[in-house]
Amino acid sequence: MILILIIGLLFALGGIIFLAWLFVLFPPSTPKSKYRSQGFKQSPLPAKSTKSSDISPQNFVRQSPAPTQKTLFAKNFLKPVRRSSVPTQKAFLTKNFLKQLLPSPARTPRVRLPKNLKKHLNNIEYASQVLLELRSITQLAKLPIVIATLRRISPYVFEELVLTCCLEQGWQIQRNFRYTGDGGIDGRVLILGKLYVIPVKRYADYISPEHIKDFLSCIESERASGGFFVHTGITGRLSKQLIRRSDKIILVSGQKLVNFVLGKQLKIIGITIPVKSVNSYQ
Repeated sequence: MILILIIGLLFALGGIIFLAWLFVLFPPSTPKSKYRSQGFKQSPLPAKSTKSSDISPQNFVRQSPAPTQKTLFAKNFLKPVRRSSVPTQKAFLTKNFLKQLLPSPARTPRVRLPKNLKKHLNNIEYASQVLLELRSITQLAKLPIVIATLRRISPYVFEELVLTCCLEQGWQIQRNFRYTGDGGIDGRVLILGKLYVIPVKRYADYISPEHIKDFLSCIESERASGGFFVHTGITGRLSKQLIRRSDKIILVSGQKLVNFVLGKQLKIIGITIPVKSVNSYQ
């Protein structure tokens, strides 16, 4: 029995050796290339060239992929889409920010940019978003919603929101270079060549009569024709008396502030200016 197994293993080993010998003597044939069978020669790939003549505008247009949304936005960055309501202002304010930094007639003409320009632009853009939300209110009683929103937002955003509304009125505006150390003046506007200063106060209670007196002093120091006292609080009896005694203070609060924020024309005694279209920013 053992002898039969040994003989079988020898036969199997001999068969394997015989097949290997046949594979060496007669290797399998490989298919010929179609170029060789048809008599063609495969041309080598062209070498890369960095010559300026090889990079022509025509070739670039043919080889460029379809424009992405980012490419189209970069191309049309200076052409903002016009909307029926307040547009996002970051696009055109970056270009026209210096136009909104008009020098005060009482000071030397000095053009400079804010140290934190990005913060200013972000606040202006956020103020535009707040205006969009407020102007989309469908409730009849809009005063409590608008006043509560203005009290809730950042005071810097509130300042930019008021100046944006002034810009919509057709006035030239001057935004501050910084938010602190402004002497109580949060912005300036030019109406028919006359300078008006603006303090913006986020009050939740009665305003202080001392603030009215300080504002009168600011008007004199700025050599302004008057000023708009904008606040979200309540005007007391003494404060109203101080405002009535002076013909240089225009109080913007309560329903008057709500109408101003919602885009209605602010009526000023002795001054009539047509409202500038929201979409006519240049």
